[in-house]
Amino acid sequence: MLSKKIFIIIILPVVAFAAFQLGCDKDSTYSQRTVLYVSNINEGAPFTSDVVNVNSGDSTVVEDFTTVTITNRPYSSIVDVDETSLGDFLVTGYRVEYETTDAGIPVESFSGNTSILVPANSTVEATILLVPLSDKNQLPLYGIRNTNTELISNARITFVGHEVQAEDRTMSFDAGLQVGFADYLDDSGS
Repeated sequence: MLSKKIFIIIILPVVAFAAFQLGCDKDSTYSQRTVLYVSNINEGAPFTSDVVNVNSGDSTVVEDFTTVTITNRPYSSIVDVDETSLGDFLVTGYRVEYETTDAGIPVESFSGNTSILVPANSTVEATILLVPLSDKNQLPLYGIRNTNTELISNARITFVGHEVQAEDRTMSFDAGLQVGFADYLDDSGS
């Protein structure tokens, strides 16, 4: 019976050390402490992009931005990230790609840089560019000015970044949003 206790006392630290090493190994399949996802975008509604904004008779073309809420939760309940910086995530960039079935792609794919820190076990709200000014001044968006035409498209947004404690492990996560393009305020004839 005593040899069984000695065996257990010797084997437990070895197993714990092996599990720790496996979790810290760069080649391990356990590559992250957190799960990142977009929990809300544009307050859950489709985005309306006015190709030409009309205010008090003045016409202007403006870039469109949207609000994104990013949530960071623990990957596993085994790793306690509540009281440490382990699991803090830095979103360093994003890519927006548009898909549509009508009148061609309204906005060319583009990438943006950002620096959004999402601490472990938290939710952070940020603003990103959704439609650049240059795309409203070229076809097909330029062609729908002063018409009753509307282009419906889906924007796929891919965010990239890394855990603050592991800069060498880049992760990505996606979100999607429907975007309607039109000259909405031009119905008055101005």
